[in-house]
Amino acid sequence: MLRSISCRKTSSTMSYESMDEVQRKQLAAAIRRRDLLLMSECFDPYNLNSRPTESQSELFNDIGIIFHRYVLGGNQSGKTQSGARETAWVFEENHPNWERPPGWGAEPLKLLVLGRTTKQVEETLWSKIKAFLKPGTYKPQYIGGVIQKVTHNVNGNTILFFSHHAENEAREKVQSFVAHYVWLDEMPKSIKLIEELHRRIQARRGYFLATFTPKVVNSEIRRLVDNSVAPYAKKYKFRAFDNPVYSNDDKRSIEKSLETMSDSYRLTVLEGDWAMGEEQVYFFNYDSMVEDPRERGYDPHLWRHVESVDPALKSKMGYTLWAEDPATSVWYCVKAEYISGTLVPADLVELMRKKTKGYNIVRRVCDPHESWYLGSASAAGIRPTYMCPYKKNERKAELIKGLQEALGSTIRFAPWVTKIHSEIEECRWSEVGENKIINASSFHLLDTAQYFVDLCPPPSNNPPTRSWDEWLYRGWQVRKKKEQVIREKRARKQRVRRSKSRWVS
Repeated sequence: MLRSISCRKTSSTMSYESMDEVQRKQLAAAIRRRDLLLMSECFDPYNLNSRPTESQSELFNDIGIIFHRYVLGGNQSGKTQSGARETAWVFEENHPNWERPPGWGAEPLKLLVLGRTTKQVEETLWSKIKAFLKPGTYKPQYIGGVIQKVTHNVNGNTILFFSHHAENEAREKVQSFVAHYVWLDEMPKSIKLIEELHRRIQARRGYFLATFTPKVVNSEIRRLVDNSVAPYAKKYKFRAFDNPVYSNDDKRSIEKSLETMSDSYRLTVLEGDWAMGEEQVYFFNYDSMVEDPRERGYDPHLWRHVESVDPALKSKMGYTLWAEDPATSVWYCVKAEYISGTLVPADLVELMRKKTKGYNIVRRVCDPHESWYLGSASAAGIRPTYMCPYKKNERKAELIKGLQEALGSTIRFAPWVTKIHSEIEECRWSEVGENKIINASSFHLLDTAQYFVDLCPPPSNNPPTRSWDEWLYRGWQVRKKKEQVIREKRARKQRVRRSKSRWVS
């Protein structure tokens, strides 16, 4: 190898062949130092000049800032390589932008690495990590030919390897460890394993990294990741075509191979989007369909609201509250909850009156099948009175289609109404009956959303107001106009009386 490397021929240098043994050793040592320096900065150990992409750099720079990081990446987007790169940095403690926290003291670090199967752990995860490590600085331990543990000879740090193919067994194995760093590759079958791994780093305030292509439909893990809030947690997206190894011809070939796949599957493979089961009733994209209305200036007194309920005597009553942004006419679901334990119709109506007190309610919507609730609301003088969707049983397919078309366009959801998020993700078509939804009678919040979309008020003609002060000012102007009208009427009556009195006299 060294004979292939020659020095530049200048007046102050010589060729490799003309060097003596000492100079050759010095050159070899210099080359090793250079390679070690490049290895500590490169992204691909087989290309020392490689560097991470912008999204990968964001992930690496956030270690020490974000405790739980989730990388959703398309196939071959570099997500597993990123996990191996960072694990090697922490193991050798030579991360370019991170140092061990003072709270960890001088104790050796314990790293947990989990892959789908033992074969993947051995041939993919450990193989990628090992490529970054300096030979002779670590000691691997095998049991039955399977990698179990790697110990650093200098700093004493250790990496423990696990398979999460048998999830319950994996949870039991990791329970006894207190770790500083955890890397989970590939999405597990249950959120319980992720929660267990969070507990492993809790005592040391360590760092958790998960990398996976979300091909498995798991609504619980999806909600956990999508609801990440910095600095506690953060979601990252790695797109397959951001990987610099792909040429334009490679990209065209990959796109061609995915032509027959569904749109949702292509987005999963290429963009790292969440997989959507083909039997799913609604398409739910958290990024485009969930937005905090408070960032739009949400005001419960100013914005128009619609209350939508799906009453039930034998089961829980579904209740959603929708608020319209006056600037965009987009409606936000700001409340979504179930009400139980109230069996008397009049008490249920009174409870709903209290829940919506203080909100600018312009319309109330209700399931027409529950006449007992409508009668109680009418007797209690609830205003505005409830409206009901027309022939909702015969128009069920139309109601479902209407809600799907409204999702992300005319309606959105606040981040905190997670119960209706869950129902959208869990609502699926039955494989047995045609046009039948599994457990259709249990999605009361979705029913209220369908009723709301069907009876959504038209956009307001009033100009949008952006503050409570403006709302008060507009109300004051209306009141002053009414008072002016009353004064003018009184003045006309007084003039009529005076004129009549003159004629009489």
